[in-house]
Amino acid sequence: MKKIVKMFESGNVCVCGLRGNGKDMLIANVIWRREKPYISNVDYGGDYQSFNPLEFDCGRNTYKDFISNDVKQYVYPYADGTDIYVSDAGILFPAHFCNELNKQYPYFPTFFALTRQLGECNFHINVQNLNRVWDKIREQSDLYIMCNHCFVIFGWVLQCVTIYELYDSAVKRVPPFRIRKPLINPERRFQWEMAYQNYLISHGEIKRKWLLYKNLSNYNTRIFKEVLENGKVQTS
Repeated sequence: MKKIVKMFESGNVCVCGLRGNGKDMLIANVIWRREKPYISNVDYGGDYQSFNPLEFDCGRNTYKDFISNDVKQYVYPYADGTDIYVSDAGILFPAHFCNELNKQYPYFPTFFALTRQLGECNFHINVQNLNRVWDKIREQSDLYIMCNHCFVIFGWVLQCVTIYELYDSAVKRVPPFRIRKPLINPERRFQWEMAYQNYLISHGEIKRKWLLYKNLSNYNTRIFKEVLENGKVQTS
């Protein structure tokens, strides 16, 4: 689990996988182990601040403002090092409304690209399928973690994840390189090295890991039910 936590500390991480495979479970336990304030649309516990996309409008500056040297003032509203976690990003930023998002929020990509400089922070998301979230967000991810299986037994979590370096490999759910390296035969070892290098060129580095960790969180697994029930009452 320590290596997974370091991934979230070092860059933007996209967590994907089918329902019930532990996407929020993984993120919640990363947050608890980091023991730092965070921003999210889900209260995972700890020092939580509610996610408000409008606070990340970057002063409504787009690439045009930087090119024309006409940048509007924007002061980042959070302390440095406060990472952002968006659960079910495909609901907030759905890929099937890509054109509308591009037109209505052209300044969001500017913020996504500048998170490190603005707040020394990372922007993490989770989504069932990578291609369901706005491409302006997913293209900012540095690593992709696929949650394959998740079992919770007496407060302990046994979870299988696959870590991808490249977006295309994560979308295609390419399995790790499974051919074992020969121990003795030099010719076969050379053939293995060539096959492995070709695999890396085509798919990037892919690692599958089994994680065993204590569940430190107690987040609401049905948060969007609560969000909808607490929405504005429709009068007509």
